[in-house]
Amino acid sequence: MKNIKIALVTVLAFVALFISFYNFFYLRNLENKIKDIESILPESNLEATEDIIPAEDPVALETFVGTLTKDEIPAELELGDYWYWLYFDEPYLLEENARGMPMNVDKLQVNLPAQEIEGMDVFDGMHVEIKGSITWGYAESSVIQAEEIVIK
Repeated sequence: MKNIKIALVTVLAFVALFISFYNFFYLRNLENKIKDIESILPESNLEATEDIIPAEDPVALETFVGTLTKDEIPAELELGDYWYWLYFDEPYLLEENARGMPMNVDKLQVNLPAQEIEGMDVFDGMHVEIKGSITWGYAESSVIQAEEIVIK
């Protein structure tokens, strides 16, 4: 019985060794083929592909009108102290949302514009016009990524 176990272990060791060598030579062969293909390609094409910058999707800016308010974030969410909501003058038809079907909303969260220096506290409680786009927020919520905020 002991000889059968030794023979089985020896056979398994040789099989593992064979698979390792096979994979090594197979991968080496693939590497050589790739090098051959790279040598055929003109050098200028390789350099040109490195300089290509993917174009960003131009997002159409929408205009949102309503009252901007600063509200406290519930402590259990652990997201910070305050967030900003735009309460629309008229219900807004939100087409892309986590629900998967269009729905009318009375308010949406607003993210601070990147170029805004003073923050959004100056607009708290005021009737504003926001130019921006709808994007995703915390827990698949829809938020307005503001680009420009103007007091109306």
